[in-house]
Amino acid sequence: MTSAAADLVDLAMRSLSSAVQVQRGPDREWHRTNLLDHEQRYRADLRLIAGLKPSGTILDIGSAPCHMTALLQLTGQPVIGVDLAPQRVANLVEHFKLDVRQCDIERAQLPFADGQFCGALLCETFEHLRVDPALVISEICRVLSIGGFLLITTPNVYSLPSLARYALGRSIADPLLEFGKLRNLGHMGHVREYSAREVVRFVCACGFAVESVDYRYYVNRRSRKSRILGVAYKLVPRRFRRDIVVLARKINDGPGLVPLA
Repeated sequence: MTSAAADLVDLAMRSLSSAVQVQRGPDREWHRTNLLDHEQRYRADLRLIAGLKPSGTILDIGSAPCHMTALLQLTGQPVIGVDLAPQRVANLVEHFKLDVRQCDIERAQLPFADGQFCGALLCETFEHLRVDPALVISEICRVLSIGGFLLITTPNVYSLPSLARYALGRSIADPLLEFGKLRNLGHMGHVREYSAREVVRFVCACGFAVESVDYRYYVNRRSRKSRILGVAYKLVPRRFRRDIVVLARKINDGPGLVPLA
């Protein structure tokens, strides 16, 4: 990313932060904590997307709280968001005049034509899918042009924190808390987390060729636990880091979803 592009990202981030600070109502805390927790990821994804040099509109799947949708638009990238219930964040959508469509992506076709988009984001959403993740990815494939990219980021089931919870006899995610998010946030929490191999298998079954698989983590300097974990991540192989990052390309229109069995 050039210095000019980096400056534009900084400006976009300041604009988003300002908009989050003036939010009112029950979703304000969601906006605030999400931005604090995910700012580094947003920046990393923006750098990755800039390097891909997209030449059309990007589809942002599962866009609420619509921070990434806003950042893409603020940095000059045409983008359309899709969310289960975009009215949850109507104030932010209106503030930035975002184009966010309502769609239950696990139960309905995406409301777009075949080959309409040059790229799609499925960032921190795959782990929330509870009906048929393969159907979702095959629909994304349908609305991408040939050669269009798909960026998936999702928690790594083999990350150090997950392995520690296993060792202590605990679940990776508290099911009471995760199901409770249906009431509190309007969407399911983490249904399950995946290995990189599992994510790749889904992607390849749905019309994509994988271009790269990476792992990453972010250190929250305000958290002592996060700083300690950051040191630990440097001492272990990359495959034990917190997040999986899969970049894939649509290779053909194909016959549709390939059976996974």
